[in-house]
Amino acid sequence: MLLSLMSLAAAAAPTEVAYSIEPLVAIDLKHTGTEDTAEAWTWLQAKASQRNERGRWFIAVQADHHLRSGADTEAIWTTRIGETGWAGAVGPTHVRLGVLLERWGKLDLLPTLNVLNPADLRAGPLSTLEASRIATPMAVVQLGSDSLRLEASYAPFPSPDLVSLQGTDWSLIKPGVLERAFEEIPSYQGADNPLLSETIQGLADSLASLDASTQRGFTSALTQTNRPDDTGLQGNAGLRLEWEGEGVDLAVMGANLQSPTPLTRLAPAYRDILEQRSLPSLDQFSTLASTEPLQTSWPRTWLAGAELSTVIGPLGLRTESSWWSAKVVPQQWLGGVIRPTTAHGIGLDYAHGSSIYVTLETRWTHLLDDVVQPYLTRTDVLESGILARIGLFGDRLHLHAAGLLNWTFSSWLARPELRYTASDALSVGIGAVLIDAEAPTPASLQEVLSHPAGPLSLVQDNDALFVTMRWTQ
Repeated sequence: MLLSLMSLAAAAAPTEVAYSIEPLVAIDLKHTGTEDTAEAWTWLQAKASQRNERGRWFIAVQADHHLRSGADTEAIWTTRIGETGWAGAVGPTHVRLGVLLERWGKLDLLPTLNVLNPADLRAGPLSTLEASRIATPMAVVQLGSDSLRLEASYAPFPSPDLVSLQGTDWSLIKPGVLERAFEEIPSYQGADNPLLSETIQGLADSLASLDASTQRGFTSALTQTNRPDDTGLQGNAGLRLEWEGEGVDLAVMGANLQSPTPLTRLAPAYRDILEQRSLPSLDQFSTLASTEPLQTSWPRTWLAGAELSTVIGPLGLRTESSWWSAKVVPQQWLGGVIRPTTAHGIGLDYAHGSSIYVTLETRWTHLLDDVVQPYLTRTDVLESGILARIGLFGDRLHLHAAGLLNWTFSSWLARPELRYTASDALSVGIGAVLIDAEAPTPASLQEVLSHPAGPLSLVQDNDALFVTMRWTQ
């Protein structure tokens, strides 16, 4: 045994170790009301890997720190395991096992098939691409040749996308909105009932004075309500068949998935309270107390898709399409319905050496059945995105530009950045986030829950100037 371990150690390559830190500070250029005046994000990662004659092990740890300063000041640390596991040959198959990132699809800005890993959406367009992908426990088994491969994957503990529902500039409910909603409760019709007025006023005062972290904890709990137990038996399973030919890469895939978005239904009695700003009579309170305010479920869906990439002259062509049997479509007032859905995307790339790179992508999402009150979406949504990089002065100075245009809602987002590379380890940058939308940002809880426009209108007051640095070793 000792001799075998010594021979294995001798055959192993040196351990590769890398770590990075990327701080970013953003100043709000359109500060209004109780929005944050500034926020800072810091992303950190440490990873190591080693290859030997039997395969390769790899381990990574990620952390981020978010500091927001406005009417409330919060500083939040988050840590998680990065891509960690083992990969190697097991008989005729190649196996990857651990906490993994597994990419489906060919599109980067507007994907339709990248469904195996949840996304971290807390920082909005300030986030790096690397920080926005969350590794998840998974096993991937691949069988075949270099040109034709069949791949099976199973993620036993599916999790939803990581979003902030309340309390930040990039959340659904902006800072101050929930506090104002609580403060308004004593002015609701019926709140002046002599038997209830003092209790209602005290409750409203208590809710409005909750600190930011407590409010965040309450709203974050909604993303975990009624989630299936993590037994490992209700995971996401997928199959992917890929063929690589001369200048062509084609794949088809299918999966059974747990929805990353919950299906919700706000009880009609509670909706009436919010919508009409009216409290029930005294004899109705007992019935209201026995009613579950928000019903939540996590339905499963079948997914089928196809992807293709090739080269046509100087251009790279990438396409992908997907079909969902039961996709959750949010409705106004915390409602939701299930609809079969299709999505199709196409991307074009152009590169000139290492100094110029431009990619254009367009995605069309179509609900096969209409929705009466869709929330932040429509039956048909058409979007386009652009990503460009231009290198100057021997690639020391780079101009990065990213943009998103939502044709359906006549809204757009731009993220230009100028980055200077001081060395292989260090780069610094300055940039901006600019947003414009067709509808004003909702100012009250009622307006948020019944908002008829697109998602960019929720954050269009978040124009910001940022400075950033990246150090890697």
